[in-house]
Amino acid sequence: MNVGEMAPEFALQGTTGPGLDLKDLRGKKRVALFFYPADRTAG
Repeated sequence: MNVGEMAPEFALQGTTGPGLDLKDLRGKKRVALFFYPADRTAG
């Protein structure tokens, strides 16, 4: 994926509330996606 490229459709499960579905936000809000290795794990 490159900067400015449209993200593919995906849904995330919520841990303490409802999840997030990208299609619900598309065209309504600006979204920044940030992925990083699992937090609080060794390695």
